[in-house]
Amino acid sequence: MAWSSNSLNQRFGFSYTGGGWNLTANVIYGTQLDSVTNRPQISPCPAPFSFKGCNPDFINLDLTATKTFGSWEFGAVAYGTADLTSPIAAYQKQSEFAVGGLFGYDFGPTKLQVYVTTDVYERNFGGRDTRGFFRLIVPVWKPAPVQNPLITKG
Repeated sequence: MAWSSNSLNQRFGFSYTGGGWNLTANVIYGTQLDSVTNRPQISPCPAPFSFKGCNPDFINLDLTATKTFGSWEFGAVAYGTADLTSPIAAYQKQSEFAVGGLFGYDFGPTKLQVYVTTDVYERNFGGRDTRGFFRLIVPVWKPAPVQNPLITKG
């Protein structure tokens, strides 16, 4: 985790959202402006730079494939992350990929989604893990429904 990180992020997203399906892929490609900083981090640089922060360039991937049935939503999720550069020679690049499931319920004005993932691949993160997430979606604005004009014969 970076406490002092300046990066340029290019973000790309692709979705198909028809017929009750949500098939989405999001990619974030980050280029660090400061690969080594003067502030230590949760995962600091290796010795002798232990009191410095290491910020490699990175790529993140987020995948979703869900289907709605009435108010219910079920499907698969996955995410991955990988360091693309080594800020210093002794730095060990980190990467992981996790898969899991999602279920959600549409309450009308809000939607709740819960998902759980587990690592299927991990390198230099200190071990595989299982994570749980939830998301509450509250629309800020919804367009008014389109009303067809009444046709009268006179």
